[in-house]
Amino acid sequence: MTISRRNFLIGTGTAALVAPGIAGMARGRDMVEFGSQREPSLWSSEITALPSQPQYQGNRSVDLAVVGGGFTGLACAYYAKRLRPDWSVVVLDSHKLGSGASSRNSGAVAPRYVGIDDPDMPHRGLKRLQSFIETEQVDCEFLPATNLRVLPTKSEGDQARVSLLPGESWIAPEELRDRAGTSYYAGGAVEDAKNYKVHPAKLVEGHIKAALRMGVELYEDSPVLDIKSAKPALLSTPGGEMVAKNVCIATNAYTPRLGFLNYKMFPLHQYTFATRKLRATEVQKLGLDRWDIRFEDVMLPVTFRLMPTGHFFVRMVLGYASHNSCDWQDVEGAKRLAMRLFEQRYPDIADIGLVHGWHGVTGHTPLLQPIAGPIGDGNIHVSVAYNGLGIMPGHNNGYLTACNIVGHADQDLRYLTGDKGLMPFPGDFYRSLMLKPFMSLMTPV
Repeated sequence: MTISRRNFLIGTGTAALVAPGIAGMARGRDMVEFGSQREPSLWSSEITALPSQPQYQGNRSVDLAVVGGGFTGLACAYYAKRLRPDWSVVVLDSHKLGSGASSRNSGAVAPRYVGIDDPDMPHRGLKRLQSFIETEQVDCEFLPATNLRVLPTKSEGDQARVSLLPGESWIAPEELRDRAGTSYYAGGAVEDAKNYKVHPAKLVEGHIKAALRMGVELYEDSPVLDIKSAKPALLSTPGGEMVAKNVCIATNAYTPRLGFLNYKMFPLHQYTFATRKLRATEVQKLGLDRWDIRFEDVMLPVTFRLMPTGHFFVRMVLGYASHNSCDWQDVEGAKRLAMRLFEQRYPDIADIGLVHGWHGVTGHTPLLQPIAGPIGDGNIHVSVAYNGLGIMPGHNNGYLTACNIVGHADQDLRYLTGDKGLMPFPGDFYRSLMLKPFMSLMTPV
């Protein structure tokens, strides 16, 4: 039986809420993690190294302080400065700008918001991202993509055949074996061309350059250790304090350790392993040129993609680390797991060898709803928890958050409800008790 990720998260979250002693077992605030070295993803290694930005030093006051320098934080700063050129806008990142989830994902872009039912809103967000790329002339290989949703079991394939949506087509297991070189997927696959693909690191680079051109101040290796909620808010960093009239927290998976939303969201870890650069003849022989991105429809998602440079990779969910940590201790174990995945699904590719690997972490909520909007006294805004689908929603919510902060009207501001209406999720004791064993059991090998 295949258990959907949605049903699992809803079921376990609800069970934990009625468990006895939850208040006594809930863990208090954890410390911000910083100072660790993030090995670059293969995406990042393919672009020219960006000029380093300074560390924040001193004490000053600003109109808007953005915490987190990924897609969301950089977009928020860019649009806020564009709407209010007279404002002082700064971005503070604990590591290198864009070195978190923004440059460590699969590069899949979908016109979809997980947790939002309005069918038109995601398309408005996609058009905004496209407009940004065109206006700022970001060369990030943003192109339409042909996707393949591969189905491990025959029952899933039978269900998929009778529930195809417009624009989708079903591929039989035998055809998939011949065209894609894999006999693992007994249910065949569903093909569609509704999504897009992008080079994540080049898109990060575009966000950084656009923010700088707009006059945003960017600071790296400048972790925010504490945010005191007040009007104005007070941010503490190793290099000094900052008084901010408005704050945008765009730290995604790192947010709970900053002291916010600990009982509304949690981090999940991923690992990506890629082959060496394949020759064009190898790509064609292995059937890798027929589909851009392949998704395995299981509880813990698995994604395969051929990069523009010819590397073929697998990206898989590892699980939850204790205390909302964004560090994963067993990276070598993740590599072995990824190798087994390749050996099962694509034995011919596994024989070629896997040589590039990188770790990542994303923010999630029990009901798969993103969290965006003002919290507390209203001058602190959050935009986090995209549940593994963050490229377009991250950029668009950065824009909407900027609109909300500066007072610019937009029809989609009604979706910025903060953390209201979100299911609470238990503290670390119960998270570890539930998530870690279950995710180990559901590891897709």
